[in-house]
Amino acid sequence: MGCGKSTIGRGLAAACNCRFIDLDDYIEDKWAMSISTIFEKNGEEWFRQEEFASLKEIVEEYNYLNSKEPYTLVLALGGGTVTYPPSAEVVKICTSCVYLQCPKDVLLGRLTKNNSRRPLLTGKSEEELSQSIDTLMERRENIYLNCAQWIYNTGEKKMGGQIKDFTEKFQLERK
Repeated sequence: MGCGKSTIGRGLAAACNCRFIDLDDYIEDKWAMSISTIFEKNGEEWFRQEEFASLKEIVEEYNYLNSKEPYTLVLALGGGTVTYPPSAEVVKICTSCVYLQCPKDVLLGRLTKNNSRRPLLTGKSEEELSQSIDTLMERRENIYLNCAQWIYNTGEKKMGGQIKDFTEKFQLERK
């Protein structure tokens, strides 16, 4: 939800010469419609079930449980992915999950500029966005903490420093 999952994910994948998949992009390509349209047509519950099915497809394709070469993929999840318990379980068991924390003022600035791909935030004023961020984080924070093996604050460093932190943490080779 604006913390930099896709941006950092793309940068990390490029630095380590591995594949990057944004789960929302994967679902949009699969269904040939935007996440917002999927929400409008089918509702959030249907979307979470499809998101879970897509997550399982990706995890099975990359065989995280049995891989002899870990970290061949950087996967960016949607902000609500782990709020669906089956998805949270897959993430906890099959991935090295990083919770990207971001200060609220930074989130608000990013989301005020661009929230068109975020169906739970689309069309809200800055004040409404601020309240929505508070509500979503109140509901999601403990879930994020429960799924994550590492918590990283994205508000402190520029992209190059963030990528360096990730490659060091996960002992990845930069290509």
